[in-house]
Amino acid sequence: MKVIDWDGHTQVRLQLWDIAGQERARGLNRVYFKGSSGAFVVYDVTNESTLDGALNWKHELDCQEILKNGHPIPVVLLANKCDETKMCRRNVSLLEKLCQEKGFVGWFQTSAKKNINVDNAAKFLVKQILQNTEEPMKEEEQSIQINLQQQSKTNSTCC
Repeated sequence: MKVIDWDGHTQVRLQLWDIAGQERARGLNRVYFKGSSGAFVVYDVTNESTLDGALNWKHELDCQEILKNGHPIPVVLLANKCDETKMCRRNVSLLEKLCQEKGFVGWFQTSAKKNINVDNAAKFLVKQILQNTEEPMKEEEQSIQINLQQQSKTNSTCC
């Protein structure tokens, strides 16, 4: 659990689960996914097979967690272990293509070991989550609110 101050008057509480892609955790994915507003899916750039596993996790997230507006929750792909810049530069076009095809809201090359881009990825995901929770007021709700305000002004006995 991590609580961060977002903009001086908004606190965001993050609950992070690290299940390390373990197959035995797949049976509990509904528990992990339930009520999620966003997610990171991480793969290891030094082990290409982990990318397939990450794409499977993304697919399961899309099938099981839907926002009120009917869209999938925002998911950010993290290409972890980017300690070797040569290896990470090679993957840029692949990551951009995958994000478009698979519906990731973005991707970051990260290094958990050296704390590279971890905070930037978290801020990006929180921004995506907040954009989805700030639903604009419907026209009829605005109309009712305006009418109520006008009515209260005309019925006012004050000043």
